[in-house]
Amino acid sequence: FRLDVARVYFSPRLSYEHARVASQAREGEILVDMFAGVGPFSILAAKKAPGLLAYAIDINPVAVHYLALNVRANKVLGSVVPMLADAGKAIRSALRGVADRVVMNLPERAHEFLGAACEALRPEGGVVHFYTFASAPRPEEEAISALRAGVEGAGRELERVLAVRRVREVAPYRWQVVVDALIA
Repeated sequence: FRLDVARVYFSPRLSYEHARVASQAREGEILVDMFAGVGPFSILAAKKAPGLLAYAIDINPVAVHYLALNVRANKVLGSVVPMLADAGKAIRSALRGVADRVVMNLPERAHEFLGAACEALRPEGGVVHFYTFASAPRPEEEAISALRAGVEGAGRELERVLAVRRVREVAPYRWQVVVDALIA
């Protein structure tokens, strides 16, 4: 991946997460990557699942510049569509009801966008990969509760938690947590 670390966020410590989510992507799916950055989730998913179409959204123009370069360098042109936009606005204007899978890797603010993520999902539902920060004593339960509240607030249902795990410690007794969930 090409990037300028002074102008965009990228963490090689998340490489396991990028690969883990990409391994779940299926041929023909539509993925909405709400906070795509330079594209690691979208690009790896497109490489793993032929026929997958990923809408990779980011509000940072520098990140989207590198995203476009990375799409070409990784030979996924046509499979990953870079979008310079606010994720919520992009979904409301162009991506409502299209997604089989939504990636929400902006842990400090993802909960604010759960309504938009639910709007992006197909009417019959789909999978959300929700990243958030949570604290001891039960960070996994805290993350699931935040996801459930946002999903229910958007008029959808958290049908089933597929997986929940601590991604990394970010401070004493505080973790980045991911919840993979099936939303109806």
